[in-house]
Amino acid sequence: MDNLLRVHTDSIVPHRRAVYWACQMSGWGAHFVISTIAAQSFARITPRIVWFYLFLSVCGLLLTHGLRALVRGQRWIDLPIRRLLPRVISANLLMAFAMVGLGFAYSALIAPLRLSAGVEQSNTARAAAIVFFIFNDFTVFTLWTVIYFGVGYVERAQQAERERYAARTAIAEAELRGLKRQLNPHFLFNALNSLRALIVEDPSRSQSAVTQLAGILRYHLTSGERSLVRLEEELATVQQYLALELMRFEDRLSVTTETDERAKDCLLPPLALQTLVENAIKYGPSQSASAGRIALRVTMNSGRLVVVVGNTGTLNGNGAQTSTGLGLANLRTRLALLFGDEASLELAQSSVSWVEARLTLPATQQLTGVPS
Repeated sequence: MDNLLRVHTDSIVPHRRAVYWACQMSGWGAHFVISTIAAQSFARITPRIVWFYLFLSVCGLLLTHGLRALVRGQRWIDLPIRRLLPRVISANLLMAFAMVGLGFAYSALIAPLRLSAGVEQSNTARAAAIVFFIFNDFTVFTLWTVIYFGVGYVERAQQAERERYAARTAIAEAELRGLKRQLNPHFLFNALNSLRALIVEDPSRSQSAVTQLAGILRYHLTSGERSLVRLEEELATVQQYLALELMRFEDRLSVTTETDERAKDCLLPPLALQTLVENAIKYGPSQSASAGRIALRVTMNSGRLVVVVGNTGTLNGNGAQTSTGLGLANLRTRLALLFGDEASLELAQSSVSWVEARLTLPATQQLTGVPS
Protein backbone atom coordinates (compact mmCIF):
# COMPACT_ATOMS: atom_id res chain seq x y z
CA MET A 1 0.00 0.00 0.00
CA ASP A 2 2.83 2.42 0.86
CA ASN A 3 4.49 1.76 -2.50
CA LEU A 4 1.21 2.39 -4.30
CA LEU A 5 0.69 5.72 -2.53
CA ARG A 6 4.32 6.72 -3.15
CA VAL A 7 4.03 6.02 -6.88
CA HIS A 8 0.76 7.95 -7.01
CA THR A 9 2.29 10.92 -5.16
CA ASP A 10 5.39 10.95 -7.36
CA SER A 11 3.22 10.97 -10.47
CA ILE A 12 1.16 13.98 -9.42
CA VAL A 13 3.98 16.18 -8.04
CA PRO A 14 5.11 17.48 -11.48
CA HIS A 15 1.49 18.13 -12.40
CA ARG A 16 0.83 20.02 -9.15
CA ARG A 17 3.97 22.12 -9.65
CA ALA A 18 2.91 23.03 -13.19
CA VAL A 19 -0.58 23.96 -12.02
CA TYR A 20 0.86 26.08 -9.21
CA TRP A 21 3.06 28.10 -11.56
CA ALA A 22 0.28 28.44 -14.12
CA CYS A 23 -1.98 29.86 -11.41
CA GLN A 24 0.76 32.17 -10.13
CA MET A 25 1.55 33.55 -13.57
CA SER A 26 -2.09 33.99 -14.57
CA GLY A 27 -3.09 35.49 -11.20
CA TRP A 28 -0.32 38.05 -11.02
CA GLY A 29 -0.66 38.69 -14.72
CA ALA A 30 -4.29 39.62 -14.08
CA HIS A 31 -3.13 41.80 -11.17
CA PHE A 32 -0.76 43.64 -13.53
CA VAL A 33 -3.47 44.27 -16.14
CA ILE A 34 -6.11 45.42 -13.65
CA SER A 35 -3.67 47.66 -11.75
CA THR A 36 -2.43 49.27 -14.96
CA ILE A 37 -5.96 50.00 -16.15
CA ALA A 38 -7.00 51.32 -12.71
CA ALA A 39 -3.98 53.67 -12.65
CA GLN A 40 -5.71 55.88 -15.22
CA SER A 41 -7.64 57.48 -12.35
CA PHE A 42 -4.53 59.28 -11.06
CA ALA A 43 -1.85 59.05 -13.76
CA ARG A 44 -1.53 59.01 -17.52
CA ILE A 45 -0.70 55.54 -18.88
CA THR A 46 2.88 55.59 -20.09
CA PRO A 47 5.60 52.93 -20.49
CA ARG A 48 6.91 54.09 -17.12
CA ILE A 49 3.54 53.27 -15.48
CA VAL A 50 3.43 49.89 -17.25
CA TRP A 51 6.93 48.99 -16.04
CA PHE A 52 6.05 50.13 -12.53
CA TYR A 53 3.05 47.79 -12.25
CA LEU A 54 4.92 44.98 -13.94
CA PHE A 55 7.59 45.40 -11.24
CA LEU A 56 4.91 45.30 -8.49
CA SER A 57 3.30 42.17 -9.94
CA VAL A 58 6.66 40.39 -10.10
CA CYS A 59 7.29 41.43 -6.49
CA GLY A 60 3.88 40.03 -5.53
CA LEU A 61 4.69 36.75 -7.23
CA LEU A 62 8.04 36.48 -5.44
CA LEU A 63 6.56 37.44 -2.05
CA THR A 64 3.77 34.86 -2.30
CA HIS A 65 6.21 32.23 -3.52
CA GLY A 66 8.34 32.97 -0.45
CA LEU A 67 5.24 32.66 1.73
CA ARG A 68 4.51 29.30 0.13
CA ALA A 69 8.03 28.12 1.02
CA LEU A 70 7.48 29.28 4.61
CA VAL A 71 4.08 27.59 4.82
CA ARG A 72 5.45 24.32 3.48
CA GLY A 73 8.60 24.45 5.60
CA GLN A 74 6.76 25.23 8.85
CA ARG A 75 3.80 22.99 7.91
CA TRP A 76 1.22 25.67 8.57
CA ILE A 77 -1.33 23.48 6.81
CA ASP A 78 -1.26 21.17 9.86
CA LEU A 79 -2.04 23.95 12.33
CA PRO A 80 -5.51 24.46 13.79
CA ILE A 81 -7.38 27.55 12.60
CA ARG A 82 -6.89 29.43 15.91
CA ARG A 83 -3.10 29.16 15.49
CA LEU A 84 -3.03 29.50 11.72
CA LEU A 85 -5.12 32.67 11.42
CA PRO A 86 -2.75 35.03 13.34
CA ARG A 87 0.21 33.79 11.31
CA VAL A 88 -1.57 34.29 8.00
CA ILE A 89 -2.83 37.78 8.90
CA SER A 90 0.62 38.85 10.07
CA ALA A 91 2.29 37.47 6.96
CA ASN A 92 -0.21 39.18 4.67
CA LEU A 93 0.21 42.50 6.49
CA LEU A 94 4.00 42.29 6.29
CA MET A 95 3.83 41.48 2.57
CA ALA A 96 1.46 44.41 2.04
CA PHE A 97 3.91 46.81 3.76
CA ALA A 98 6.78 45.29 1.76
CA MET A 99 4.85 45.67 -1.50
CA VAL A 100 4.09 49.36 -0.83
CA GLY A 101 7.67 50.01 0.29
CA LEU A 102 9.05 48.39 -2.86
CA GLY A 103 6.68 50.47 -4.96
CA PHE A 104 7.81 53.73 -3.38
CA ALA A 105 11.46 52.67 -3.63
CA TYR A 106 11.05 51.88 -7.35
CA SER A 107 9.29 55.22 -7.92
CA ALA A 108 11.92 57.18 -6.00
CA LEU A 109 15.09 55.48 -7.22
CA ILE A 110 14.34 54.12 -10.69
CA ALA A 111 11.42 55.81 -12.41
CA PRO A 112 9.55 58.64 -10.64
CA LEU A 113 5.84 58.62 -11.45
CA ARG A 114 4.16 61.68 -12.86
CA LEU A 115 0.67 62.15 -11.49
CA SER A 116 -2.11 63.65 -13.59
CA ALA A 117 -2.84 67.33 -13.25
CA GLY A 118 -5.24 68.12 -10.45
CA VAL A 119 -4.27 65.12 -8.29
CA GLU A 120 -3.56 66.33 -4.75
CA GLN A 121 0.05 65.73 -3.62
CA SER A 122 -0.09 66.96 0.00
CA ASN A 123 1.26 64.95 2.92
CA THR A 124 -2.28 64.04 3.95
CA ALA A 125 -3.01 62.79 0.45
CA ARG A 126 0.19 60.78 0.41
CA ALA A 127 -0.64 59.20 3.80
CA ALA A 128 -4.14 58.34 2.60
CA ALA A 129 -2.66 56.83 -0.56
CA ILE A 130 -0.23 54.73 1.48
CA VAL A 131 -3.06 53.43 3.69
CA PHE A 132 -5.14 52.68 0.58
CA PHE A 133 -2.28 50.84 -1.14
CA ILE A 134 -1.53 48.81 2.01
CA PHE A 135 -5.19 47.85 2.40
CA ASN A 136 -5.43 47.00 -1.31
CA ASP A 137 -2.31 44.83 -1.26
CA PHE A 138 -3.40 43.20 2.02
CA THR A 139 -6.70 42.26 0.35
CA VAL A 140 -4.87 40.79 -2.65
CA PHE A 141 -2.54 38.73 -0.44
CA THR A 142 -5.47 37.58 1.70
CA LEU A 143 -7.28 36.38 -1.41
CA TRP A 144 -4.11 34.54 -2.46
CA THR A 145 -3.79 32.77 0.92
CA VAL A 146 -7.50 31.86 1.00
CA ILE A 147 -7.17 30.21 -2.41
CA TYR A 148 -3.85 28.55 -1.52
CA PHE A 149 -5.02 27.11 1.79
CA GLY A 150 -8.40 26.21 0.33
CA VAL A 151 -6.75 24.13 -2.38
CA GLY A 152 -4.40 22.66 0.24
CA TYR A 153 -7.25 21.57 2.50
CA VAL A 154 -9.13 20.04 -0.43
CA GLU A 155 -6.00 18.10 -1.45
CA ARG A 156 -5.50 16.92 2.13
CA ALA A 157 -9.09 15.71 2.29
CA GLN A 158 -8.67 13.86 -1.01
CA GLN A 159 -5.37 12.34 0.15
CA ALA A 160 -6.94 11.25 3.43
CA GLU A 161 -9.78 9.63 1.49
CA ARG A 162 -7.29 7.83 -0.77
CA GLU A 163 -5.40 6.57 2.28
CA ARG A 164 -8.64 5.44 3.95
CA TYR A 165 -9.62 3.61 0.78
CA ALA A 166 -6.17 2.00 0.52
CA ALA A 167 -6.38 0.95 4.17
CA ARG A 168 -9.86 -0.51 3.71
CA THR A 169 -8.69 -2.33 0.58
CA ALA A 170 -5.66 -3.72 2.40
CA ILE A 171 -7.81 -4.91 5.30
CA ALA A 172 -10.36 -6.46 2.96
CA GLU A 173 -7.59 -8.12 0.96
CA ALA A 174 -6.01 -9.56 4.11
CA GLU A 175 -9.37 -10.80 5.36
CA LEU A 176 -10.15 -12.39 2.00
CA ARG A 177 -6.81 -14.18 2.00
CA GLY A 178 -7.52 -15.42 5.51
CA LEU A 179 -10.93 -16.68 4.46
CA LYS A 180 -9.44 -18.48 1.47
CA ARG A 181 -6.89 -20.19 3.72
CA GLN A 182 -9.74 -21.13 6.02
CA LEU A 183 -11.73 -22.51 3.09
CA ASN A 184 -8.93 -24.79 1.87
CA PRO A 185 -9.07 -27.40 4.66
CA HIS A 186 -12.89 -27.14 4.83
CA PHE A 187 -13.29 -27.98 1.14
CA LEU A 188 -10.54 -30.62 1.14
CA PHE A 189 -12.09 -32.39 4.15
CA ASN A 190 -15.48 -32.64 2.42
CA ALA A 191 -13.97 -33.90 -0.84
CA LEU A 192 -11.75 -36.50 0.85
CA ASN A 193 -14.64 -37.63 3.01
CA SER A 194 -16.66 -38.35 -0.15
CA LEU A 195 -13.72 -40.19 -1.73
CA ARG A 196 -13.15 -42.27 1.39
CA ALA A 197 -16.74 -43.47 1.37
CA LEU A 198 -16.53 -44.33 -2.33
CA ILE A 199 -13.32 -46.35 -1.89
CA VAL A 200 -15.08 -48.52 0.68
CA GLU A 201 -18.23 -48.96 -1.40
CA ASP A 202 -16.73 -49.40 -4.90
CA PRO A 203 -12.91 -49.63 -5.15
CA SER A 204 -12.96 -50.11 -8.93
CA ARG A 205 -14.75 -46.83 -9.51
CA SER A 206 -12.60 -44.95 -7.03
CA GLN A 207 -9.93 -44.40 -9.73
CA SER A 208 -12.38 -42.29 -11.73
CA ALA A 209 -13.26 -40.52 -8.52
CA VAL A 210 -9.58 -39.66 -7.93
CA THR A 211 -9.47 -38.13 -11.42
CA GLN A 212 -12.56 -36.06 -10.62
CA LEU A 213 -11.03 -34.96 -7.32
CA ALA A 214 -7.76 -34.00 -9.05
CA GLY A 215 -9.70 -31.73 -11.40
CA ILE A 216 -11.52 -30.12 -8.48
CA LEU A 217 -8.31 -29.54 -6.56
CA ARG A 218 -6.59 -28.12 -9.65
CA TYR A 219 -9.36 -25.55 -10.02
CA HIS A 220 -9.25 -24.81 -6.32
CA LEU A 221 -5.52 -24.11 -6.44
CA THR A 222 -5.65 -21.97 -9.60
CA SER A 223 -8.58 -19.90 -8.33
CA GLY A 224 -7.03 -19.33 -4.91
CA GLU A 225 -5.32 -16.07 -5.93
CA ARG A 226 -8.47 -14.59 -7.49
CA SER A 227 -11.34 -12.93 -5.70
CA LEU A 228 -13.79 -13.54 -8.53
CA VAL A 229 -14.07 -16.25 -11.17
CA ARG A 230 -16.36 -16.83 -14.14
CA LEU A 231 -19.52 -18.80 -13.44
CA GLU A 232 -18.69 -21.18 -16.29
CA GLU A 233 -15.46 -22.21 -14.53
CA GLU A 234 -17.29 -22.72 -11.26
CA LEU A 235 -20.01 -24.79 -12.95
CA ALA A 236 -17.42 -27.10 -14.53
CA THR A 237 -15.92 -27.80 -11.10
CA VAL A 238 -19.34 -28.34 -9.55
CA GLN A 239 -20.17 -30.85 -12.29
CA GLN A 240 -17.00 -32.78 -11.40
CA TYR A 241 -17.91 -32.68 -7.74
CA LEU A 242 -21.46 -33.86 -8.46
CA ALA A 243 -20.10 -36.70 -10.62
CA LEU A 244 -18.01 -37.75 -7.63
CA GLU A 245 -21.05 -37.67 -5.36
CA LEU A 246 -23.23 -39.55 -7.86
CA MET A 247 -20.67 -42.37 -7.82
CA ARG A 248 -21.03 -42.56 -4.06
CA PHE A 249 -24.79 -42.22 -3.75
CA GLU A 250 -25.74 -43.99 -7.00
CA ASP A 251 -29.56 -44.33 -7.12
CA ARG A 252 -30.05 -42.46 -3.85
CA LEU A 253 -29.21 -39.11 -5.46
CA SER A 254 -30.62 -37.29 -8.47
CA VAL A 255 -29.32 -33.96 -9.76
CA THR A 256 -30.97 -31.42 -12.03
CA THR A 257 -29.30 -28.28 -13.34
CA GLU A 258 -30.72 -25.30 -15.18
CA THR A 259 -28.41 -22.47 -16.28
CA ASP A 260 -29.15 -19.28 -18.18
CA GLU A 261 -26.55 -19.06 -20.97
CA ARG A 262 -26.27 -15.29 -20.45
CA ALA A 263 -24.98 -15.88 -16.92
CA LYS A 264 -21.96 -18.02 -17.77
CA ASP A 265 -19.60 -15.06 -18.12
CA CYS A 266 -20.75 -13.44 -14.87
CA LEU A 267 -18.33 -13.30 -11.93
CA LEU A 268 -18.75 -14.71 -8.45
CA PRO A 269 -16.41 -15.61 -5.57
CA PRO A 270 -14.46 -18.84 -6.21
CA LEU A 271 -16.05 -21.95 -4.72
CA ALA A 272 -19.24 -20.02 -3.87
CA LEU A 273 -21.40 -22.39 -5.92
CA GLN A 274 -19.29 -25.33 -4.75
CA THR A 275 -19.96 -24.39 -1.14
CA LEU A 276 -23.73 -24.25 -1.69
CA VAL A 277 -23.77 -27.64 -3.44
CA GLU A 278 -21.57 -29.23 -0.75
CA ASN A 279 -23.84 -27.83 1.93
CA ALA A 280 -26.95 -29.12 0.15
CA ILE A 281 -25.55 -32.67 -0.10
CA LYS A 282 -24.08 -32.74 3.39
CA TYR A 283 -27.27 -31.64 5.14
CA GLY A 284 -29.71 -33.11 2.61
CA PRO A 285 -29.26 -36.53 0.97
CA SER A 286 -26.38 -37.46 3.30
CA GLN A 287 -28.72 -37.29 6.28
CA SER A 288 -31.40 -39.56 4.79
CA ALA A 289 -31.47 -43.24 3.89
CA SER A 290 -34.07 -42.59 1.19
CA ALA A 291 -33.51 -41.05 -2.21
CA GLY A 292 -32.60 -37.39 -2.27
CA ARG A 293 -32.52 -34.68 -4.86
CA ILE A 294 -30.33 -31.68 -5.61
CA ALA A 295 -31.53 -28.91 -7.92
CA LEU A 296 -29.25 -26.15 -9.22
CA ARG A 297 -30.74 -23.16 -11.01
CA VAL A 298 -28.87 -20.10 -12.30
CA THR A 299 -30.82 -17.18 -13.75
CA MET A 300 -30.44 -13.51 -14.65
CA ASN A 301 -32.99 -11.07 -13.27
CA SER A 302 -32.82 -7.27 -13.78
CA GLY A 303 -29.05 -7.12 -13.86
CA ARG A 304 -28.71 -9.55 -10.97
CA LEU A 305 -27.20 -13.02 -10.94
CA VAL A 306 -29.42 -15.39 -8.97
CA VAL A 307 -28.16 -18.84 -7.96
CA VAL A 308 -30.56 -21.20 -6.22
CA VAL A 309 -29.43 -24.57 -4.84
CA GLY A 310 -32.19 -26.72 -3.41
CA ASN A 311 -32.10 -30.07 -1.65
CA THR A 312 -34.44 -32.49 0.03
CA GLY A 313 -34.37 -32.17 3.80
CA THR A 314 -35.15 -29.70 6.56
CA LEU A 315 -33.28 -26.84 8.16
CA ASN A 316 -33.61 -28.47 11.57
CA GLY A 317 -32.50 -31.92 10.51
CA ASN A 318 -29.92 -34.07 12.29
CA GLY A 319 -27.02 -32.62 10.36
CA ALA A 320 -27.94 -29.07 11.36
CA GLN A 321 -27.40 -29.91 15.03
CA THR A 322 -23.70 -30.68 14.47
CA SER A 323 -23.02 -28.08 11.77
CA THR A 324 -20.28 -25.52 12.40
CA GLY A 325 -21.77 -23.23 9.78
CA LEU A 326 -18.25 -22.46 8.56
CA GLY A 327 -18.92 -22.77 4.82
CA LEU A 328 -21.93 -20.43 4.61
CA ALA A 329 -20.52 -17.98 7.17
CA ASN A 330 -17.29 -17.82 5.17
CA LEU A 331 -19.20 -17.20 1.94
CA ARG A 332 -21.36 -14.47 3.51
CA THR A 333 -18.26 -12.66 4.73
CA ARG A 334 -16.59 -12.83 1.33
CA LEU A 335 -19.75 -11.51 -0.34
CA ALA A 336 -19.88 -8.60 2.10
CA LEU A 337 -16.23 -7.73 1.47
CA LEU A 338 -16.57 -7.91 -2.31
CA PHE A 339 -20.06 -6.50 -2.92
CA GLY A 340 -21.23 -4.89 0.32
CA ASP A 341 -25.02 -4.68 0.54
CA GLU A 342 -25.44 -5.54 -3.14
CA ALA A 343 -25.08 -9.29 -2.50
CA SER A 344 -27.02 -11.62 -0.24
CA LEU A 345 -27.20 -15.27 0.75
CA GLU A 346 -30.43 -16.65 2.18
CA LEU A 347 -31.24 -20.13 3.44
CA ALA A 348 -34.92 -21.03 3.74
CA GLN A 349 -37.31 -23.97 4.13
CA SER A 350 -39.40 -23.43 1.00
CA SER A 351 -41.64 -26.48 1.62
CA VAL A 352 -42.03 -29.30 4.12
CA SER A 353 -39.10 -31.34 2.77
CA TRP A 354 -37.28 -28.88 0.56
CA VAL A 355 -34.54 -26.40 1.54
CA GLU A 356 -33.21 -23.69 -0.75
CA ALA A 357 -30.09 -21.55 -0.58
CA ARG A 358 -30.45 -18.39 -2.68
CA LEU A 359 -27.35 -16.40 -3.68
CA THR A 360 -27.96 -12.99 -5.27
CA LEU A 361 -25.23 -10.67 -6.50
CA PRO A 362 -24.61 -8.07 -9.23
CA ALA A 363 -24.31 -9.59 -12.69
CA THR A 364 -20.89 -8.14 -13.42
CA GLN A 365 -18.54 -9.47 -16.09
CA GLN A 366 -15.44 -7.45 -15.32
CA LEU A 367 -13.31 -6.70 -12.27
CA THR A 368 -13.91 -3.13 -11.04
CA GLY A 369 -12.31 -2.08 -7.75
CA VAL A 370 -12.28 -5.61 -6.32
CA PRO A 371 -9.14 -6.64 -4.43
CA SER A 372 -7.53 -9.64 -6.04
